[in-house]
Amino acid sequence: MPIVKTAAAFVLLAALCAPPAIASEKKSPPPPAKSRVYESYEATALLPDRRPNPRIVRRMVDRLVCAATGKPDPASAWRSLVKPADRVGIKVAASPGPIGGTRPAVAEAVAQSLAAAGIPQSNIIVWDRNLDDLLSAGYRKDSPHYRLRWTDSETGYDKNAILTAPVIGRLIWGDKTFGKKEGTRMVDILTTGEQLSSTSHFAKILSKEVTKVVNIPSLCDSFLTGVNGALANMAISNIDNWRRFAGPPDFGDPYLAEIYADQTIHGKVVLTILDALTMQYAGGPLPNPNYTADQLTLYASLDPVAIDATAVTLLDPMRKASKLPLLEKSTRWLASAETLGLGKHRPEDIELLSVATPQPSPRP
Repeated sequence: MPIVKTAAAFVLLAALCAPPAIASEKKSPPPPAKSRVYESYEATALLPDRRPNPRIVRRMVDRLVCAATGKPDPASAWRSLVKPADRVGIKVAASPGPIGGTRPAVAEAVAQSLAAAGIPQSNIIVWDRNLDDLLSAGYRKDSPHYRLRWTDSETGYDKNAILTAPVIGRLIWGDKTFGKKEGTRMVDILTTGEQLSSTSHFAKILSKEVTKVVNIPSLCDSFLTGVNGALANMAISNIDNWRRFAGPPDFGDPYLAEIYADQTIHGKVVLTILDALTMQYAGGPLPNPNYTADQLTLYASLDPVAIDATAVTLLDPMRKASKLPLLEKSTRWLASAETLGLGKHRPEDIELLSVATPQPSPRP
């Protein structure tokens, strides 16, 4: 049977053989959303004597929690993060002292804002590792806004909240199992009498007492981890036998990120606020007022890694001006944290948004 070649036949054949143009196009996936860091600057955040202005600081905190959560008012913002039945821990960084550390006024502003949102004062805890550091930084045992807590060196660590890592550390006084040689491996007991261990324990405050955490590190460098920021403030100061994870040559990489990724921490932190009213760009995490500069700013984000990356960009110019090493080599744990899905650290993946003071509407 002869094949009839007509124009219509060729058109039909082409239509059948050619893949649909629209269906064959592969749509490129949308670029990943950037992590947002919100900043609130107030020229009058510090009084002439460098003490924070409580009224202004409270206003800054309220604006930031609204911006970070996308809620119209502080009460609904906090209720989207915590519930009235939660025991909310406010983790501060007291070791850099009253200037370089987390200012009590910032922690109090958060506590007051939480209370206004319906969290009972008895359920609000402010804590750090050492009581002496807290008192030196200006925190009060009799505060009407929060309960002050610290980690007791003998009873403050949870024997059941264990963290193991293939890094051996020398136990000293204050570590939970220091002096307890029964049942330890022979490799952990040296002929000099020193004890070694690859195990750490979480603080009971974190593992048992609080159900949600607002992390408030200060803008401070650290000779141990590069930045004494969001990750270090939660990871290093909430475990015993922590010295094995800090200092050169790795400065906490990758263990700082891995400790933070534990659900004991990562599962509880709901917001990170960076106290940058004053930065300390050298000598941290110990007090060194000679290397401080007022910034009059607070930062907040749901992404702790982005907060720490922002801290690096703020500290490095001051360190460079003082001919100090930049922080790139001592903050490589930022990349490890992003690999673990804790947040983003590249500048191009972080959006810094200023939260301005609301202006009153003009009268008609």
